[in-house]
Amino acid sequence: MRCYDATIVVISLFLIFFCDPTSSECTQQGPCICVLPDGRYYNVTGLADSEPFRDSKNNLTVLFHPCTNVQMLLNNKTCGQNGQKVSLCMNNTLTLLYGTVEETQMKWSTEGNCPTFEVHHNDTKWIIDIICQKENRISFSLDYPLSPSSKTHRLTLASSYGCIIQPEQGLSTGSILVIISFAIVVLYFISGVVALKTLRGATGRQMVPNHDFWCKLPSLVRDGIVFTFNCCRAGSYERI
Repeated sequence: MRCYDATIVVISLFLIFFCDPTSSECTQQGPCICVLPDGRYYNVTGLADSEPFRDSKNNLTVLFHPCTNVQMLLNNKTCGQNGQKVSLCMNNTLTLLYGTVEETQMKWSTEGNCPTFEVHHNDTKWIIDIICQKENRISFSLDYPLSPSSKTHRLTLASSYGCIIQPEQGLSTGSILVIISFAIVVLYFISGVVALKTLRGATGRQMVPNHDFWCKLPSLVRDGIVFTFNCCRAGSYERI
């Protein structure tokens, strides 16, 4: 029983520390940008240059223009109050409903495992799943429920702009340390050679700073490796 409990604990710790946590949140950093905890991000700002996307089903017609508010006409009627620019407009046969960029949040959907736009206006909510589509085309569709009286509407926006973007990779910490170490070693030898040549008039190998140490270094490294592979046994080290 104890062995079983220990196994459960080990598996739980493995899942906590090694499983990908990026599906839990996506921090919005602009109307159409959100960033995952590991630095990868989504940026659909390029869709702002498109015409409003449109779909109609079951007496519902919706127009959507992500990222920016624009003038919209639906059934020869202006969406928004007093010519107000909007980001989303829907006709449910009874009235025109609309939402703006200011009423829109870009977040992560655990249900769809994808980023979404959530537009809230008064008591109506639109959830627009952003789907990665490798092909160079855009599709927009009303999903569910398809009832004009519903207060929540689900839609899908598929585009290549919906694909995750990898952050630009700079030099790693290890690479920076290697470069610094190499520069220090080169500076050490150059300054040492100049100093010994100028101050002591050294020539040939004697110009190398700490010449004796560097000559012995290969054998010291070899002895250290042999000592390590013999499990640090003193007897083995003495035989070397």
